[in-house]
Amino acid sequence: MPSSKSWRAVQLLLIIVLTVVVLYYGSGFLIPPAFGALLATIFHPMAKRLEQKGWPKGATITLSVFIFLLLFTALSGVIFMQGQSLVEDWPKISERLNEKQQQVEKFLIQQVGIAAEKRIDQAMERLSQQKKEIASAASGFIGSFFSFITGLVLALVYMVFFMLERRRIVNFFLKAVPQRHQSEARQAIHQARETATEYLVGRLILVGILSVLYIGGFLLSGLQYAVPIAILAAVLSIIPYIGNIIGGIIAIGIAFATGGQLSLILGVVGTMALAQVMESYVLTPWIMGKEVNLNPLATFACVLGFGVLWGIAGTVLAVPITGAAKKIFDHVDGLRPYGYLLGNRGAES
Repeated sequence: MPSSKSWRAVQLLLIIVLTVVVLYYGSGFLIPPAFGALLATIFHPMAKRLEQKGWPKGATITLSVFIFLLLFTALSGVIFMQGQSLVEDWPKISERLNEKQQQVEKFLIQQVGIAAEKRIDQAMERLSQQKKEIASAASGFIGSFFSFITGLVLALVYMVFFMLERRRIVNFFLKAVPQRHQSEARQAIHQARETATEYLVGRLILVGILSVLYIGGFLLSGLQYAVPIAILAAVLSIIPYIGNIIGGIIAIGIAFATGGQLSLILGVVGTMALAQVMESYVLTPWIMGKEVNLNPLATFACVLGFGVLWGIAGTVLAVPITGAAKKIFDHVDGLRPYGYLLGNRGAES
C-alpha cells in the first residue's frame, strides 16, 4: 500500500494535470464567465451600497452595466480618434522601417563581409515569409473583431447573472463547508472578493495615471502619435512585467520609424523608465497597497501559465485569479503551504 504522503502527492499531481487540461480545452467556455465574475466583483461594492439605500437589485445591475459601457465606449472613442492618424500613416511608417532596415543591412555587409551578406539574405527570406503571415493574420481582423464583441457581450451577460445570484453562489460554497468552519469560509470568500476588486480597480487607476505620464513625456520628447502610443503602453501595463516591456518596444519602434534621432529615442526611454520607477515605488504601494500579496516568482509564473492556456485574456486574468485563490488557500488547513508558496511574507534567508 502506498504511504499517505505518496498518495497525497499523486492526488495533487492528478488535480494539477486535470485543472490544466480543463482550463486549456475549456478556454472558449471559461473565459467569458471569468471576465463576467471579475466585472461583477468590481461593481459589487457600489451595488451593495445602493441596495442598502433602498435601490432595487435590478436597478443597481442596470446602472453597473451602463457605467461599464459608458467607460468602455469613452476609452474606445479616444483610442479610435487619436489612433486614426497612426492607422492612416502606417504605410509611410512601414516604408521608413524598411529604409532603416536596408541601411542596417548595408552597414553589416560593409563591416562584416560577404559571409554576413549570405546570412542576411537568408534572414530576409524569413522576414519576407513572416510579412506574408502578418498580412494573412491582418485579413482575419474582422473575424477577430466580431469574436471580441461576442466575448464582451457574453461577459456582460455573465456579469448580470453573477450579480443577480451572488447570494446563492456564496451560500452554495458555505453549504459545502462543515458548520464549524462557516465563519472562516465567509472570511475567505470576503477576502478573495476584496482582493480581486482592489487589484482590478487599483490597476485601472494606475493605467489612467500612466497614460497621463506617458502622454506628457512623449509629447515633450517630440514623439509622433504620442497619445495613442501612450494609451496603448499604459493599457499593456495591466499585464505584469511583460506588458511594460511590450509597450516600451512599441514606443521605441515608433520613435525609430518616425525619425530615429538619438534625442527622441532617449526621451522615450527616459519617459518609460521614469514612469516605471514611479509605478513600482510610489504609485503601486500608494494606490494598491499589498492586497494581492503574491511574490514576483508566483506573479511571473501565473502570468506566463495563464497566457499559454488562455492567451491575452489569461495574462489579464492571471493575477486577480491567483491572488483570490491564495486568500482561499490561506484559510484551508491542507492548502496553507501553497498559500505560503505564492505569498511574499515570512520567507527566511
